[in-house]
Amino acid sequence: MERNVDDIFIEKRIRQDLGDIKGLKESMKKYGLLNPIVITQDNILVAGHRRLISARELGWTSVPVKVIHKMDEADLIEIEIDENLHRKPFTIDERTDALLKLEKMRNPSFWGKIRKKIADFFRRIFKRKKRRA
Repeated sequence: MERNVDDIFIEKRIRQDLGDIKGLKESMKKYGLLNPIVITQDNILVAGHRRLISARELGWTSVPVKVIHKMDEADLIEIEIDENLHRKPFTIDERTDALLKLEKMRNPSFWGKIRKKIADFFRRIFKRKKRRA
């Protein structure tokens, strides 16, 4: 389900400081919105403030949303708290490993490039033989 970004209302929020959203905007521009924005049936924002602001700044007209029904004010606050507390960032080692892996994939060594070309060559040969059979 999608909603027009201008139809989503931002009322009083616990989070006052959105921080730097440049990285989030770059990610959204490249990959889209990976997690929907959560709103009430009255289009009031529950979770996804930074994502919504980023979408607006990117000039998006609509975003994927999840609509929750029949929640009282305490439930809505609890959802906002959960959205921001119950996530675990990468450890330093996990982040380092992930970035090194990505770097190797994007910029393989000389031997990595040779290995990939050989694998591609054999993959093409065996695909041709299967088609002829």
